[in-house]
Amino acid sequence: MILNLYWKDKEKKEYMLGKLYKEEGKYHFEINEEELKKATHKGCFGIGELNLLYKHHVSDKLFAFFKRRIPDSEGYDEMEILEKTNGILYTDRYYLKKASSIQE
Repeated sequence: MILNLYWKDKEKKEYMLGKLYKEEGKYHFEINEEELKKATHKGCFGIGELNLLYKHHVSDKLFAFFKRRIPDSEGYDEMEILEKTNGILYTDRYYLKKASSIQE
């Protein structure tokens, strides 16, 4: 499963900032540099703790930016929770959507 990270500007235009997926027990996040650049010009402040100088991030644990978007992961798969809730917080304009099979 691939979850795309989006950000909406004040005019409701969407920017696909990158994709999150889990492979062989590790979490991966790949930044869409072109869209992130456009979004930052519209007020996006980046993607949490992720270093924007690197396009591909890998971790044994879910990145904190995504982890705080999960109400309670006890006994549940974190990626499935993010898929079902879209990782929405009412404090920002980021959200996740499952990538279509064409994008995967």
